[in-house]
Amino acid sequence: MRVRLLSRRLSRIYDAALRPHGITVAQLNLLTLIQSVGRAPSGRIADLLSMEISTLSRNARIMEKEGWLTIEHAERGNGRLLGLTPAGAAKLEECLPAWEHAQDVAKDLLGAAGTGDLKRLGDELWSRQPIEP
Repeated sequence: MRVRLLSRRLSRIYDAALRPHGITVAQLNLLTLIQSVGRAPSGRIADLLSMEISTLSRNARIMEKEGWLTIEHAERGNGRLLGLTPAGAAKLEECLPAWEHAQDVAKDLLGAAGTGDLKRLGDELWSRQPIEP
């Protein structure tokens, strides 16, 4: 219950900051990850974000309509490859000040110790899902 409360509270902070830019924190995370790893299979992206593939697909279709992502058929199977467009990269740049403001609000809410603890926990979880080229 406490983890879900924390998650919802933090998501509200980031979503409120990003709302004027027409993007959610989940969508911004998706753009950021694709910028980091490059064009990648949607299943891999979903795994790295610990996101259900149906949620990822829904967001990806919205973001493709906005021109931020490309969705291509994989060479094999029925998978999809997601890629960042120049408009998606520009959206990331546009949102950076709002993201930084949300970071400051979240840090104020959590305090220095809470922020450090959360960062350490997040880094530990992330290190168990290494990004492959």
